[in-house]
Amino acid sequence: MKRAYTKPIAETSAEDYYPLAKMAWDEDCPDQDITSVSLFSPDQKAIAYLNAREEGILCGSGVAQVLSKLSAGDLQFHFFFKDGEKFVKGDKVAEIQGSLLSMLRVERILLNFLQYLSGISTSTRKIVDQYGSKGIMILDTRKTLPGYRKLAKYAVYCGGGANHRLDLSEMAMIKDNHLALFASAKIPVGKIRSNFPGRMVELEIDSLDQLEDALEAEPDVLMLDNFNIPDTRIAFQRAKEKNPKILIECSGGITPEKLEALSEFPGVGVSMGYLTHTTRFLDLGLDIRT
Repeated sequence: MKRAYTKPIAETSAEDYYPLAKMAWDEDCPDQDITSVSLFSPDQKAIAYLNAREEGILCGSGVAQVLSKLSAGDLQFHFFFKDGEKFVKGDKVAEIQGSLLSMLRVERILLNFLQYLSGISTSTRKIVDQYGSKGIMILDTRKTLPGYRKLAKYAVYCGGGANHRLDLSEMAMIKDNHLALFASAKIPVGKIRSNFPGRMVELEIDSLDQLEDALEAEPDVLMLDNFNIPDTRIAFQRAKEKNPKILIECSGGITPEKLEALSEFPGVGVSMGYLTHTTRFLDLGLDIRT
């Protein structure tokens, strides 16, 4: 069930990779690669293969265009898979041809991007394959590394997940710290709709005591934060009785066991910071031949 509350991050461009890739380029080699320039000549050519050491979902191939530019066109990249496609252990994911010195300089940068973003896509796909077919919408969050927001959310999309708001400007979310400063949820909801008509408004509650007030405010999305399953059932049924079109989102400490239980609520969205802040690098390796 790949959907999104706002426009999904379904593609990226070189501009999305460039600031981070350029920072990595300068950070990793501020002067010269003293090992490689001591061992090899500037005119030496090589070929390298990006090999999968485990099964996964590719994401991040767009960084290759930036690395080719940073290496002054000395490298040519060819990917055998597209972002979002599955590969298995032993597959050749990409081929690189060109300058050996440039190849050695970009190796770690290339792997860092591809391993990190493919790791997000792969873990997302496992969750979506297991629970998405049961009617749950698996959502990401803003719990991303600084600078990686769009790329990490793109990786979730490539893994089959759905994107929540990209940033604070795209969609309004009234959280506990906002709500605590008003006597009723109607007030902040009304203020936002007055200032930004047409924008989606999400309202977070953390107990059933807040439910009726929240429903009276008529948000587009009602977030149930850290609700147990019995309370989720009560809130879900009451919200749908009040407004059949309201979207329900669950968040807070979501585990696979809880995802299984949440599958009884058709169309529920489940936001999981886990997708982007608890991922591991996928095992990819670059093997160079001269």
